[in-house]
Amino acid sequence: MLQKRNKFNPFTKRDNQINKEILKNFGLITQLGLSVISSILLFVLGFVYLDKRLHTDGKLIIIGVLLGVATGVLAAYKLLKKSYKD
Repeated sequence: MLQKRNKFNPFTKRDNQINKEILKNFGLITQLGLSVISSILLFVLGFVYLDKRLHTDGKLIIIGVLLGVATGVLAAYKLLKKSYKD
């Protein structure tokens, strides 16, 4: 009679759950960083272009940075709210 061999598994169910949580949190942190950075970058680049075109001596760049930061924080808030809702 053949017996099934138990393969050595160093991870328990608890370890697998912990690994899943770590990967989920890593993905969330990555999304947060990318959404904040991309919002700031897009606004700054757009307002730098407008600043050069309209010759406003950097005033529009400051507005672009502020709008980019505000949009990035709002996007991060929505992402966190959606993430913890589940």
